[in-house]
Amino acid sequence: MGTEPTALADRPELFEDLEPIARAFSLLSSSRPMVAGFGGVAPGAIPLADIRAYCGMFTVDDTDEFVHLIRAMDDAYLAHAAKRRRERSTATTDTTAQSRRS
Repeated sequence: MGTEPTALADRPELFEDLEPIARAFSLLSSSRPMVAGFGGVAPGAIPLADIRAYCGMFTVDDTDEFVHLIRAMDDAYLAHAAKRRRERSTATTDTTAQSRRS
């Protein structure tokens, strides 16, 4: 067998009772809108209507907790995506500035 990639070796452990929430987040992420902003197009928050529809389709027992968990995961995802956009923007700006000086 080969060597396990670092990303897989360092992945966080997901508690068994949270696996359905993780699967729901993955499914709901596909309904995420893309929004225009100053830095171009960026992912937006998962619409609450889509979360509510999911609760109805898949019989979620505690909708308040479900919404809280999905929103918390979504907030973390959006923060990570914004950080990556800033890093790419900074790298692009640095590269452009260097090429202009040459």
